[in-house]
Amino acid sequence: MKIKNLGFLFQKIAKENHSPCLILNNDKFLTFHEVNSLSNKILNHLKKNNIKERDVLAIESTKNIFSLSCIIACLKGGIGYSFIELFSAKQRVKDQIDQLNPKKILTFTRKYNSKKNLFFSNKRLNLIKNLDDDAIKIKNKSYLAYVMFTSGSTGKPKGVKISHYNLFFLINWVTKYFKLKKKEVFSNINPLHFDNSVFDIYGSIFNGYPMILINKHEFFDGKTLIKKLNELGCTNWFSVPSFLDLLLKTNSIKIFKNCKIKRFIFGGERFPIKSIKKILRFVYNKDIYNVSGPTECTCICSAHKVSKRDLINKNENIFVGKINKYFNHKILGSKKNKNKGELFLEGPSISEGYINNSAITKKSFYKAGKFRGYKTGDLVKKNKNGNFKILGRVDNQIKFMGYRIEIEEIENKIIRKFKINNCIIVLKKTKKYPFKKIVLITDNKKLKNLSLYSNLKNTLPNFMIPTETKLIKKFRYNKNFKIDRAFYNNDLLQ
Repeated sequence: MKIKNLGFLFQKIAKENHSPCLILNNDKFLTFHEVNSLSNKILNHLKKNNIKERDVLAIESTKNIFSLSCIIACLKGGIGYSFIELFSAKQRVKDQIDQLNPKKILTFTRKYNSKKNLFFSNKRLNLIKNLDDDAIKIKNKSYLAYVMFTSGSTGKPKGVKISHYNLFFLINWVTKYFKLKKKEVFSNINPLHFDNSVFDIYGSIFNGYPMILINKHEFFDGKTLIKKLNELGCTNWFSVPSFLDLLLKTNSIKIFKNCKIKRFIFGGERFPIKSIKKILRFVYNKDIYNVSGPTECTCICSAHKVSKRDLINKNENIFVGKINKYFNHKILGSKKNKNKGELFLEGPSISEGYINNSAITKKSFYKAGKFRGYKTGDLVKKNKNGNFKILGRVDNQIKFMGYRIEIEEIENKIIRKFKINNCIIVLKKTKKYPFKKIVLITDNKKLKNLSLYSNLKNTLPNFMIPTETKLIKKFRYNKNFKIDRAFYNNDLLQ
């Protein structure tokens, strides 16, 4: 029988598997068998709260054994889930909840101000633990698996829909491309509401490999972090380059001296070539990869194994590799250069579109035979060997700390908040972590001395709030009577 449901797949993997599945440390972990049992109990509890097949749940993105067991429960029951930073920027969270229109909002740390809130307090969790592990009948169907939110040019985030069907191809590709062996252990450094976590979760436990949960408080003590990963036998590291940069900014390079990790995988930002060079004598015998892929294409669509030749590259723009075998691709280039232009992707891992947003879905997605196609907005160049480099964007999107941000979302929120006519957002290089900063350019004097953080913390998440304001006398416009963004990006702030 061909398996179409990921909950069914996990149950098959976990039935009599008493090896570790979700690991907090040496003393705290759940086996695959225990996670399978706990997810059954959670699903029974959800059903008692009138949550049915094809419903959608919002889940607080706190990283713990229960929040991850909730994923398995949802997949088994044909319920879609979406991890959200519920207690961050109020307006953005409201926009996400409004679009998602979830049946319930699951929280773990505290109650959320909504009639839909289902608070998994310690008392309730103990109750769930003591429930009977009734057998769960899983329908072997592909449902909506999750919704992952990205930034939106209209001022509101977009919820990307990913199905079980989409994810099966990611799982299969991860296994084959990285040639995974029997004794593999994955780390989960990435936040659960962040696209990179999809690789961690579905590349590991849905292949029968354990996953080590790394929380925020462990980020800065690099020595303890690497020691923990070594002790737990971690073989796979996946993070945004900024995380490696942060570790080296706050710790000695010697933390990597006895590192036992086999693969270092980076994605979401420009490859951290300078940081890799710093630790090269400790990781020269490791496999290092640069990967890329939009949320709409189920996390990753290309990968490149970094060579010694790459590391002496002066322009630091390393290949993101070849498009994986599950995708067809097109490059919308010129007649003179058909290998340079906007990248279009087609295949079984392409999202179904944006939740409750058909208008924007139509702009970005198209039919491609029996599959779907997606206009990535990435400006790429392909060499004769089929390897790609990302040159930039054809729109006003930026990559910051691994997040893909529509600068119009920030601009629109600021314009509405302060009731001003215009402003623009640019990304400026810095020497301090995270080595870039978001800068607000305005001609409105009232914004000059305002604290953007205190005024915008309920409107935007921290990573989207500008850390600098630059006041100008008046904006420069192009021939189309639009603000000349290229001028401010290339000249003003260099």
